This record gives sequence, C-alpha cells and structure tokens, in this order.
Amino acid sequence: MSETLHIMTLLATAHILTVMSPGPNQALVLATAARSRSEGLIVSAGFWPAGCLWAAMGLMGMGEVMRAAPMIELALRLACGVYLTYLGLRMLRASFRGRGGESRAAPEQSRARLFLMGFLTNLGNAKAIAYFASVFAATGAYALPLEWQIVAIFLMPGIGFSWNAALVLFVSTKPVRRAYERASHWIDRISGSVLMIFGLKLLVSR
Repeated sequence: MSETLHIMTLLATAHILTVMSPGPNQALVLATAARSRSEGLIVSAGFWPAGCLWAAMGLMGMGEVMRAAPMIELALRLACGVYLTYLGLRMLRASFRGRGGESRAAPEQSRARLFLMGFLTNLGNAKAIAYFASVFAATGAYALPLEWQIVAIFLMPGIGFSWNAALVLFVSTKPVRRAYERASHWIDRISGSVLMIFGLKLLVSR
C-alpha cells in the first residue's frame, strides 16, 4: 500500500506542475470566466472527460498503437489543430467587433455548447497520450493494481479541473472582472492568439 500511495503522490505532483503551465485550456478559461463565472466552470468541466480519455489511452499503451499507425495520429492532430485555430480566429474576430473601439458583449451560449468547447479544446492536445504514457512509465504507474489505475485515470484530469476552477473563481471576482471590462478586447485578442498559435503548431508539427 505504501508503494501505491507513493506512486499516486508522484502522479499527482507531476500533474499539478503540468496543468499550471500556460496553454490553450488556460487561455479559454480566462477569457470565458472573465465574462461569466458559470460559463467558465462549465468550460472547465468539459476538460475533464477529454483528460480521462487521454489518460486511459496512455495507460493502455495507445501511444504505441498511434506510433505504429501514424495516419491516425496525423488525422487527429490535423482535426484538433483546425478546431483550435477556428476557435482562436473566432475569438479574435469578436474582439474587433463593436462601436467606438469597444468590443461587443459576447452572446450567451448554451451549457452543452460551452461543455463541448471545453471538451474539444482539451481533446486538441494530440500529444497528451505521449505525456500520460511517459508520466505513467516514469512513476511506475503501470505496476499499480487495476483499481488504482482507474483512480489515476479519473484523478489526474480531476486535478486539472480543480486548477481551472480555481482560476475561474479568481478571474470572476469583481475587481478582476472590472479590470477585464476595461481591457476586454485586448484580453480576447491575446487569448484568441494563443489558441491560434497552438492550433497552427499542431497543423505544422511533425
């Protein structure tokens, strides 16, 4: 049991450091949460099932399968790259709309659409399988009992959701939201640019 807890602690620590690094998930969360706390939380919740999918595939050795069938990896990477680029371009276009240089308020979106947006954005990290496979190998997680492997599959994306939810709660506070309202068009442009950069990177990487 002590060895199991040691491995789980290593997994949690490694993933905490990973989810804290900037990326497309954080860009989307910050832009959404500054407008609406509930929408930010829904987007963050959408990250979780995609993370569980990548973790499960990494633990099952799907990274080796994708390396053996590069066309699958290529198709997935291109699809994810196109989606992130589209999402970033859409955010950029919205930031330039409005009168007198002020950006127009973003229209409300359905919960299902927000959840799907979070899911597809996290799914856009086509290299996640390699990450999970590497961290599982480095920590010895492949030797965990089956029930603890299942816990790891749900725990690691849960850590990501907790971090993003904390960002949402911070960004949606009144002082931060007031600051956002004064510079909303610039924040949306930066967030949109980040999403486009990650999308284009997926499209041109090999």
